Amino acid sequence: MVKPIAADLSRDGDPPRHPGLSIALHWISALAIVAAFVLVLGRELFDEKAVRAMLLTGHRSAGLLVLVITAARLVTRHRREVTQATESGFERLVAGAVHTVLYLMMIALPLLGWALSSARGHVVSLFGMIDLPALVARNVDLADQLGDIHETLAWTLLGFACVHAAAALWHHFVRGDAILRAMSPFRVRIRRA
Repeated sequence: MVKPIAADLSRDGDPPRHPGLSIALHWISALAIVAAFVLVLGRELFDEKAVRAMLLTGHRSAGLLVLVITAARLVTRHRREVTQATESGFERLVAGAVHTVLYLMMIALPLLGWALSSARGHVVSLFGMIDLPALVARNVDLADQLGDIHETLAWTLLGFACVHAAAALWHHFVRGDAILRAMSPFRVRIRRA
């Protein structure tokens, strides 16, 4: 006996998917965020000034990439509701709030980092190719304040990203719906019995 196709599946067994550009930008921004964390935390493993400077430059470039990609995501964002039938109004509200906070932090953190670098008197460039103007004048006290805020928001972003990922995994493994598959960079076929 053939089971009916679930509401969140297309006719060929694939989940409804976000547009390809949205999927690509999502995963590129996720990788850029991971790179920014790895590069800045990796600095602590080295004593050589040149290596530390190179890693910090990479961190700044990854952060600027997050800013550019986030802007592109906001411009191209299509509000497509995937498997909304399985979510309550409260779950939609929480998911919307988490997404809003993530977007705000993906804009605020790179701008804070750029301002922090400017306040420390460092030139910010995108992968060493394009030098950007200073956002603020050199100011050591301001740099210290911005540094504290930047670090706190970075760990907060990591926490919200973990909540976001845990929710996607919960939807996939507990709910069995298409939320995770809809944003997967790979086509996932559903086997029906």
